[in-house]
Amino acid sequence: MVSVLLILAQCDIFRTITETKVRIRGSIPVSAMSKSATLSAEDTLHLEAAKYVLLFSGNEYALANIQDGTFAISTSAGGAVVLAFLDSVYRYIGNLFCGGLNVLPLVGLSGGLNILIDLGDLSLNEYAVIPTHDPFGNEILLGENEIAFLQQLGRYYASIAGNIDSDHDNIPDILNEKQILLSGMFFIRSGLYGKNASEAVIFNSTGTDIRYSLRAEGGKNISPEQEDIRLSGPLEDPYEEIITWQQLYLDGGDFIAGFKVETPNDTHMFAGLSSPAPFKMGTYLLTVGDQPGRSLEYSSEGVLPYLIIPVPTIHTNNEGKLSSVSLNYRFADGSEADPGLLFNDLSLQFDGTYGDAGEGGRMFTIGNLYDESMRDVDFYEIRVSPPRDINGLLRVSVCCTDLLGNGYEFTWFNEIGS
Repeated sequence: MVSVLLILAQCDIFRTITETKVRIRGSIPVSAMSKSATLSAEDTLHLEAAKYVLLFSGNEYALANIQDGTFAISTSAGGAVVLAFLDSVYRYIGNLFCGGLNVLPLVGLSGGLNILIDLGDLSLNEYAVIPTHDPFGNEILLGENEIAFLQQLGRYYASIAGNIDSDHDNIPDILNEKQILLSGMFFIRSGLYGKNASEAVIFNSTGTDIRYSLRAEGGKNISPEQEDIRLSGPLEDPYEEIITWQQLYLDGGDFIAGFKVETPNDTHMFAGLSSPAPFKMGTYLLTVGDQPGRSLEYSSEGVLPYLIIPVPTIHTNNEGKLSSVSLNYRFADGSEADPGLLFNDLSLQFDGTYGDAGEGGRMFTIGNLYDESMRDVDFYEIRVSPPRDINGLLRVSVCCTDLLGNGYEFTWFNEIGS
C-alpha cells in the first residue's frame, strides 16, 4: 500500500536551499510591438503599457515596478520562474519566452553567489516577450537533454495566458491567493535496487512501466469552507469520469488534490491513485463546492523519452544495518543526468513485509520537509546515522520533485518483491 499523505506532501522532502541570488533586469523600448495587429484598439495591450513584472514560482511571487521602461527583480537560484508583464491594473500582457520555454530555469548558473541576467531590450510577439539577450548558453548552462526535459514537462506553463487568470477577474490569480497550479505525478516500477557490491537492475531501460496522476494545488482564498474538489474534461474530448482519489486542506486553507482516470480491471500496485495513460491535452474544469468552475489548460503527454531515473544502491555495515544509500541518475537512453539541474528535492521511503497497519508496511523515511539540517543535501550519497535495521526490507522508493513542480516516485524492489 502506498502512503497517500506522504506522496501528496512530496514524499517527506529534502529541500535544496541555495544562497545564490539572481537579479534579472530588462528594458522595454518605446518601439515595442503590440501583440497583434488584428486586435481591436480596445483589446490591444502593447508591451509599452507594462507597469509591473510579476515573478512567480509555485505559490510564491514577487512584484516589481517598471520605471522609465526598465525593471529589475531578484530571486533565489535553484528553481524555475515565470516572468509575466502586467499593465497598470494588473492585466496580463505577456510572459518571458526564451530557449523554447515559458519558464526561466535558474539552475546551471555560471559563476558566483550573485548573478545578473540582463535580458536587454524586450519585444512582444502574441503573448511571448522576447529578449534580445538569450541567457541560455550564457548565464544558464544547460545541455540539450535538460532543456528538452523542461520543454516536455513544462506544457502547463505553455498556456500561461489562459491559466494565469482562471477566475477571469482581470487580476492574476496568485496576487489574491486564488491560484491553481496543475502538475503531474508519476509512479514508476523501476527495478531491483542495488545492495553493496550487487548492482541495481532496471526492469525496462525505457521506463515504460509508468503511471500517471494529476495534482492541483490551490490558494487559500479559493475555498474558505474547504468543500469538495472535482475535475472534469478535457472539454475537447472529455473522460467519462475523473476520480478525486485524495484531497487535503493544509493549515491556512491551501489545498492539494490528486486525480486519476478510472480504468476498469486495473490491478497495478498504483491503481488506487494513478492511471496507465497520461492525461489528455486540453481544457479541464476544476470545481470546488458550488463555486463556478475554473478553466485550466493542461497536458501531461508523458515524461518519455526525458525521464530521469534515480538508481539506488543500499550499503550495509558489518551488522547488516543500513549505513548509506548511493544514487546515480540516468536519462531513459542510458546517458548520465545531473539531478541538481532538474530536481529540487529528494526523499527515500523504505517499506518492509511488516510495519504499522496505518503505514502500509512503511519501515522508515529519510528526509523531512523543510528540515533546516538538510540544507546541503547530497543527491548522490545519503548517510544514515545511526544505521537502521532493514531486516524484511521489501522495496525502496526514491521520491523527487522537478523544477516545474511535477512529482515522481521510483519504486525499487528486492528479489522477493520483484
